[in-house]
Amino acid sequence: MPAVHKPGKQLGKNVPLAFIRKIADGHGRANVIADLNVTPMVDMLTMLVIFLLLTFSASGEILTITKDITLPKAFNAVELERAPIIAISKAKIAFEGQFVMDANEITNERYVDFVLPPLKERLERNRDQWKLTHPDKSFDGQVIIQSDNSVNFVVIKMIMMTCAQAEYSQMNFAVLRTDRAGSSVGPGEEGGEGAAAH
Repeated sequence: MPAVHKPGKQLGKNVPLAFIRKIADGHGRANVIADLNVTPMVDMLTMLVIFLLLTFSASGEILTITKDITLPKAFNAVELERAPIIAISKAKIAFEGQFVMDANEITNERYVDFVLPPLKERLERNRDQWKLTHPDKSFDGQVIIQSDNSVNFVVIKMIMMTCAQAEYSQMNFAVLRTDRAGSSVGPGEEGGEGAAAH
């Protein structure tokens, strides 16, 4: 009567390749692939996302106040929306950060019609570009006037007239928001929050 043997490892015994037989017999190299613990990385990513959400500002930076401009203070103000910026200091007038003309040249005798041609040209160019990129929308005429606290009102009046001639009818003035006690006219302080005074 034939003897019945206990079954053993038979897989790969008849394979002619020697390294396959070694693996089948259990003499192969140990598996070098190890599980990677990703829990600390997930925790770090979660903390990073929470930090970015807490520091995120939906409105972004509307104004960049230069050193030569001290904004007036006001307590009755609303938040600004993004719009082209006209910066007026004692020495110069800039549009969207680019120099337009010297503020010292502005006089009633030189600009009798209260329109500043260099600024009007920049405003009209910006308006035409906006209309080309938004053909299905009507031009809203939004503009932000960022003026130094000590600029003569005649200059401001000419800026406003020039904006109106270039179809910028929605003019907002950038101010520093403060409480009612600190809103008196006088030398301003750097910093603060930009807003539109109506």
